[in-house]
Amino acid sequence: MPPEDPSEESIVAKRQQIDDLLQQFRAAQRARPTAGQREPPRRLYHYTTLSGLLGITSSHSLWASDVRYMNDASELSYAVELISEVVTETLSKVDNEVLRPALPGRPGFANAFEYGARRFVACFCEEEDLLSQWRGYRASETGYSLGMDLSTLATFEDLPPNTYLRKIVYDSAEQREEVRDVVEVWLRTAESLLEPERGLRAEDVFPYPAIWALQEALAEHHLCFKHPAFAEEREWRLIKLVDVREELRFLDHRRTEEMLQATSERMRALGVEMPDVRTAWGEANAEGIEIMFRRSPAGLVPYVELPLRERAGVFIGRLPLWQVVQGPTTNPELSLESAGMYLESRGYGFHTEVKLSHIPLRQ
Repeated sequence: MPPEDPSEESIVAKRQQIDDLLQQFRAAQRARPTAGQREPPRRLYHYTTLSGLLGITSSHSLWASDVRYMNDASELSYAVELISEVVTETLSKVDNEVLRPALPGRPGFANAFEYGARRFVACFCEEEDLLSQWRGYRASETGYSLGMDLSTLATFEDLPPNTYLRKIVYDSAEQREEVRDVVEVWLRTAESLLEPERGLRAEDVFPYPAIWALQEALAEHHLCFKHPAFAEEREWRLIKLVDVREELRFLDHRRTEEMLQATSERMRALGVEMPDVRTAWGEANAEGIEIMFRRSPAGLVPYVELPLRERAGVFIGRLPLWQVVQGPTTNPELSLESAGMYLESRGYGFHTEVKLSHIPLRQ
């Protein structure tokens, strides 16, 4: 066996081979839409409180909360456990003598969200008047179902950066089949990379960049799988991916720049000319968005605002808010009248239908 060529040209050539084939893998994944990538219905309904209604229609934005702080922790663990199980099961059947020893053995290694980008989610439902959705609002304040048409925003890529509208998948057989398909294509790609004529070693590919490629391919599945028991909700999600560390680092950089600018202006006012000092800031993944916090029984919940403004049509500059359903409440007619007046004051008048829930209030 000839000695390995350690030259820089050889290293670059190897890296190019790996990158080319992994790009083919990514392209193949993008060409096969997942079950969550479906055409949205003309109306999706966001259930919220009275306070939420006021905030949403004032800012023409939705709050997307860190998914780890959602009410049901099983929503997270279910997808992670199912995907890890299918990945482990599929890898256990590999009999390629070169590939098998290189495969990672740590459970959960395919979860891209264990570190790095965080998922911020705003939830929607296909049903405008669903009892299970209203139950959470009776004890605190009146609930509202906001019917929006997000199809135009999603089709013409008018959603905020790194934001995706996806349908939740509840069928466990469908979930398992999707994950299995991704892993099998990934394994075939890895086998192709390790063919003898390519001159690559297993350690050139594993653990990285091979694991990064699989994590990327399965990211959406971690976001869009829920337990079949929740199928009644017919949920869709607006998913915002946020690199929290980068955003906070950028915020700190911005504060430092503002402090230096203010100091420079004060010194100039005293007749002292200061040099233009700026802090270093290299390439980063930060968008410059603000991560905010709201109170909850469990403590502080991180969230970000998702502006959803139409660029044309009857709701230009505002939410595509076609319908508002007021949930079960005491004095429903009087409450509905004031809600209608409020919405009209915010520009949601003639084209926004305002009506009562058909579900009776339980005394």
